[in-house]
Amino acid sequence: MPWYAWAYLALLCLIGAGGFVAGLREGRAWLAFLHLAAVTVLAWGVALYFRGEGAGIAFGLALLCAIAVLARKSFADTRLAGDGQIAPAGQLGVALGQLLLVPGAVLGVLAFWMQRGG
Repeated sequence: MPWYAWAYLALLCLIGAGGFVAGLREGRAWLAFLHLAAVTVLAWGVALYFRGEGAGIAFGLALLCAIAVLARKSFADTRLAGDGQIAPAGQLGVALGQLLLVPGAVLGVLAFWMQRGG
C-alpha cells in the first residue's frame, strides 16, 4: 500500500477513536461502539481498495450499514450544533471529521465494485 493510504488509515483511526471517546463521555456507550465499528468498516474498505482486492457481499452490506450509522450520527451532530450544545470550535471539528469520512466510503464502494467486475 502507498504511504498516503497508510496516512489516511491513521487519520480514520484518529477519527474513530475521537468519536468513540466523545460517545463514552456523553454516556452513550452503545452509539460509541456503533460509530467505532462504522469507521472500522470504512478503514477496511480503504485497505481492500489499495491492496487491489475486491470485497464480497458481506462487506457490501456492512458498508451500507456503516454509511447509515454515520449518516445518522451526522444528523444528530447537526441537530446538537443547531441547539447550541456544541461550541463553534467543536462544530468545525465535527464537520471536518464528517468530511474526512467521505473518501473512505467511496473507496469502500470502489473495492466492492471491483469484486463485482466493474
